[in-house]
Amino acid sequence: MDAVKSWQPRTMVDSHTCSREHKLRLFNARWLSRKLQKTIRENPNVKGVDIRDKFSRKWNIAISKNMAYRARAHASDEVVGSFIKQYNRIYDYAHELLARNPGSTIKVKVDPVNGKPIFRRFYACLKACKDSFGSCRPIIGLDGAFLRGRHHGELLTVVGRDANDQMLPLAYAIIEVVNKDTWTWFLELLIEDLGGPDVCSGLTIMSDQQKGLRQAVQDVVPAIAQRFCVRHLYANFRKKFPRKNLKKLMWRAALATHPQQWENIMRSIKEVNEDAFRHLMSLPPRFWSRSRFTTTAKSDTLVNNMSEAFNSVLVNTRTKPIITMLEEIRLYMMKRWATNRTRAASFKSSICPKILSRLQKESLLTKHWVPSWSTHKLFEVRHVSQTGDNFVVDIDQYSCSCRKWSISGIPCAHALAVMKLLNIDAQQFIPACFTKSAYEEIYSSVIFPINGNNLWEVTEYLDVMPPSKRQMPRRPKKKRRLEQWEL
Repeated sequence: MDAVKSWQPRTMVDSHTCSREHKLRLFNARWLSRKLQKTIRENPNVKGVDIRDKFSRKWNIAISKNMAYRARAHASDEVVGSFIKQYNRIYDYAHELLARNPGSTIKVKVDPVNGKPIFRRFYACLKACKDSFGSCRPIIGLDGAFLRGRHHGELLTVVGRDANDQMLPLAYAIIEVVNKDTWTWFLELLIEDLGGPDVCSGLTIMSDQQKGLRQAVQDVVPAIAQRFCVRHLYANFRKKFPRKNLKKLMWRAALATHPQQWENIMRSIKEVNEDAFRHLMSLPPRFWSRSRFTTTAKSDTLVNNMSEAFNSVLVNTRTKPIITMLEEIRLYMMKRWATNRTRAASFKSSICPKILSRLQKESLLTKHWVPSWSTHKLFEVRHVSQTGDNFVVDIDQYSCSCRKWSISGIPCAHALAVMKLLNIDAQQFIPACFTKSAYEEIYSSVIFPINGNNLWEVTEYLDVMPPSKRQMPRRPKKKRRLEQWEL
């Protein structure tokens, strides 16, 4: 053997007298994050206490709460992407999205600060959404929701209604804060994408009385019709007037379909509580009562549930980095378009299922109404027991003096009673916007997929920096705070 420095063990003492060490400096947040990546992919919302329990069971070590949260943050950055890095590539993402979906409107707005572009707003309205809205009724819902990620902001969404009276996402935007300026910027882009001010003059907007929205709508499209969600109006009304009889009367006033009925109910409210009457009269009934709704929208909805439903889908999405969040929204819409495109084949009638179900419910109420013929297809319909409940139905004009048919587009019980007397198929009087063919036309457009970020073209723009973080007090809430009457 050559003369080298070497050694050879001759005896091994395999008895340990030291105790097990539960806190090791070798276990740091970076090392732990690599072991957490699989867990984060399966459950992005894993709790810190679950992470500590996992490491305690697997390696029998104890880690602090802060280390567990740091490890989770590092693992999330590796899995879903870094928050800051994704802001750097926002222009590359916008270019790829526009290249794969030509005809779309993609806007990125930044503010130069010390020579560096700081992110401010992002707007997207895909070409498929524009084409789909052309076959829908002229009514949209607007809503806003807080972003719960590292850099705060708000997500604005626009939702239409398809032929089956289900939600149809149209556009979305990320802004710094909700106010008149941001709503004006958003509405100007939206109105242009939906056909311009002339086309949108007959549009109806449903909202939750968002801050600055009413004034922005009046500035952008003064002639547009606005509705406010009655559920949110009642939440404010209930704080001052919690009595149950007032709740019933307010909802009856909102559900009234003709002005005389609304006036009678308002008189009843005035008799019960004059302050409650003044509170409701301070808001014009055209915003919250069917008795003053326009007939162009062909919708009698009183709540903004479509927008709320879309936002509920995005609860977890709103906690993620900006490009990951935008991609999840686009992916959800792409899958929804593809699914609904094939769903039309299962429709058993030429009328969409939800509309047909509503027509059948109205048909069950015809037993309470007796039609009397006047001339041609003009009838007087009276209730079998209640005096004073008489309505005039003109089949040729598609109208009833109760206004329910004109507002919703679906024949009311009075009109259906006349149709049964004349042996006329009621489905002939359903507007084309509720038919199977309209549903197929809405979802015939395609939202095209895009490549991963490794294949994106690098644009010549400077890297965009994230907005300054506005730290709010206490831990941010991820669930909507329910009102007392919702519990």
